[in-house]
Amino acid sequence: MAQQIVQINFEFSGSRAGYEEANLPYAAPIAAIPGMRWKIWLMNEAGHEAGGLYLFDDEAAAQAFLDSPVVAGLKEDPSLRHLSIKQFDILPAHTSITRGPVAAAQAMPKTFSGMAGEALVATPTISPAEAYRQLQENPNTLVIDVRDAADIAATGTILGAINISYGALTYSADNEVPDAWRDPRLADRTRPIITTCILGPLGALGGKLLHDMGFTDVKILEGGVQAWIDAGLPVAR
Repeated sequence: MAQQIVQINFEFSGSRAGYEEANLPYAAPIAAIPGMRWKIWLMNEAGHEAGGLYLFDDEAAAQAFLDSPVVAGLKEDPSLRHLSIKQFDILPAHTSITRGPVAAAQAMPKTFSGMAGEALVATPTISPAEAYRQLQENPNTLVIDVRDAADIAATGTILGAINISYGALTYSADNEVPDAWRDPRLADRTRPIITTCILGPLGALGGKLLHDMGFTDVKILEGGVQAWIDAGLPVAR
C-alpha cells in the first residue's frame, strides 16, 4: 500500500495571528484522523495564503479524508478563496535520497486521542437530546457508563444508566467466556446501546469495542455525561 500526500491551499482573509488562533483548536482533532501520519501547516502571510500537506498511510485513508466532513467544511467556508485540493503519489526512491519524512513506514504508536478518533469514525454518535428521546420511545435502550464507579460517584450519570467499566466490558460482553463473567443485559447483540463517559472519549472506545464484538445498534453519546448535564436532562447521583 503506497503512502499518499494530500495538498490543500487557499487564500484567507484577516491576519496571520487571527488565523492561527482560530485554527489551533482544530489541530488535535486533525491529528486523530485515521490513517494520517502527519500534517504540516503552511502559511504565506504576505499572500494571505495558507493550507497544509498531509501524509496518509495509503490511498484509502487519503480518500476517506477527502470525503470527510473536514474537507466538506473547507469547501463550504465562504471566507476561503481559491481553494485547491490535490492528491499525489510519492516517489519513494527519490524521496529517500532527499531525506523526505516518509521513508519510515513503520506503524505509529497508538494514543488515547487517536483511538478515540478512530472510534468516532467507526461508530455512530447521538446527541443528548436525541438520546433522551430514544430512551423515552424505546425503554429497552441500554445506556452504559464505562467509567470506574468512583468517577461516577463524583459526578453522577444519566438516569437509568448502568455502570460497566471499560475494562470489565471487554469480558462482560463476550459470549465465549464463562457464564459468571458475562453480563446478561448484553446477551442480545441487537439491543440498542448508548455508551458514555464524562466527556466522550472513553465512551467512544466502549462503543467501538461493542461494535467490534458484533453489537449492531451501538451509538456513542456526543459530549458524554457532561453534555447531558449541560442540556438539563435527568441525572442520577
